[in-house]
Amino acid sequence: MFKNFSIIIFFVLFLSSCFWGDDSIISSSQDGLILAETPTMSMEIPSNWEIIKNKDWVLPKAKDWKIEFAVTSQKVTDGFANNILVLSTDLKKTTTSKDFSMLNNVWANTEYLGYTEIESKEFDFLDEEKSILYIFEAKYNIDTPKLKFLQTAHLCTQKKAFFMTLAIPSSVKDTSKYEYLLSTFKCK
Repeated sequence: MFKNFSIIIFFVLFLSSCFWGDDSIISSSQDGLILAETPTMSMEIPSNWEIIKNKDWVLPKAKDWKIEFAVTSQKVTDGFANNILVLSTDLKKTTTSKDFSMLNNVWANTEYLGYTEIESKEFDFLDEEKSILYIFEAKYNIDTPKLKFLQTAHLCTQKKAFFMTLAIPSSVKDTSKYEYLLSTFKCK
């Protein structure tokens, strides 16, 4: 399950062509952000980012995860563009957003190369769901650059969990605006 997840993230990071989705709705917002909505969730994103739609096999298929939402900045630097990937999974047992986030961080710690945790902290979504946010630096493999990741989880029901990964260059020191983007996630 988790190896498929790392493959998905790897492909998303290096996509250079993006497609607007038929089932995604974009509406205006404030502060340079727009509200992006799918049938299952909504989230604010920068107005100059693009939704990646899985047309012509752009995004790989994950065995145990469903890609709910993928978005990338239009600016590519050194072959990399900031991006957010939201995955969902059906839960087989009762858990919390915090526990699901912790479980996925244990996986990240073992699967990424050179994993270095920068910070873990309580994280509140704007809809008042409580989780844990992990900020760490790591590489996907020996050929990829070291990146900074922000990861958290949000349970929408006791049966469905969403897992979010936001990837940015390691050089970014202040992650507050990226943390805000993640906090805008809402279930439908």
